[in-house]
Amino acid sequence: MNKGKIKVLFFIGTLSSGGKERRLLELMTYLNKSDKYALFLVTKQAEVLFDNFYSLQVEWLPLSTSRLTIGSFSEFYQIVKKISPDIIHTWGTKQTLIAVPPKLFSKKIKLVNSQITSAPPNLSLTEKLLSQINFLFSDSILSNSFAGIEAYNPPKTKAEVIYNGLNAQRFKFLPERQEMRKKFGIETRFAVIMVASYSQNKDYERFFKVGWELLKLRQDTTFLGIGYYDDSEPYFRNALEIAAKSPNLKPLPGTFEVEALVNACDIGVLFSNNKVHGEGISNAVIEYMALGKPVIANDAGGTREVVHDQWNGFLIKEESPEEVALMIHNLLENPTLMEEMGRRSEERIAKDFSLDKMGAEFEKVYQKLLN
Repeated sequence: MNKGKIKVLFFIGTLSSGGKERRLLELMTYLNKSDKYALFLVTKQAEVLFDNFYSLQVEWLPLSTSRLTIGSFSEFYQIVKKISPDIIHTWGTKQTLIAVPPKLFSKKIKLVNSQITSAPPNLSLTEKLLSQINFLFSDSILSNSFAGIEAYNPPKTKAEVIYNGLNAQRFKFLPERQEMRKKFGIETRFAVIMVASYSQNKDYERFFKVGWELLKLRQDTTFLGIGYYDDSEPYFRNALEIAAKSPNLKPLPGTFEVEALVNACDIGVLFSNNKVHGEGISNAVIEYMALGKPVIANDAGGTREVVHDQWNGFLIKEESPEEVALMIHNLLENPTLMEEMGRRSEERIAKDFSLDKMGAEFEKVYQKLLN
């Protein structure tokens, strides 16, 4: 069945939620349309939370443990030996390291490394060391932002930027705005949304403090923070405490209806914790833009490459919650500007962040290595 096809083995931690996970799913969706490829997926967890994965022709091979250990090297090596892929395409620092031994034992295997998905302000010593090992043995090193290349500094002869690509089909035939607003308890005229995990990398504290300040200026706006969270961590509980006592501030757990919910809102926000995290190209940001929303986000990392200050949104530096709230207030008071910013966002995504464009650029990398 796979005779004559290019065998691509993807290796990622999980396919539950997150930006790089969504990006890999979009890539598999693109490659699945061609009969040139046989696709395989290895994860460390037997969990996939993207429903459309199951409609793809991808052989899924979860590892036996939910954590990567010394035994994972042997287990992954046996999978590679069985499949004999042409390309191993990794999506994480540890995954790339585990893929190095089978790459060394087979001269024909090409290792494509997509571990660079962010632009952290400072890399830990461990991350630097592992990255240097990975870069040495990778045939191609791909980042989704130029900011990521600058942060990790891989060998320039191997490095390349491929922007995220969005599957336009995801944004068609969405439920009516009013239906989604009712479902998620949005009773105000306007809604501001932040889609991100509740984790140390994101700054929900700032988001909801801005919401409190906006309440002093107007009562017609709901702030929704929506994302998956780990019960053992305090971040979601902290957001609930900050948002308490106002029905206009809503911290919510993750949902499979993100696109429809964003579509029902008016402004998309992404605040990161710049002390520990720098965004690459955030899927949340480009999804806001694909749905025609103005964006407010940190002036850092790869966000600068897609959001242009006062053109399709606003880039935030050290502004106080009061200052950001006033910015949102003024934008809501100017529907013409909101519409214009949203239109520019939508056009930018259609031009530079389509699924076909991203998929074709990955294919070029594969073909160059195999030729």
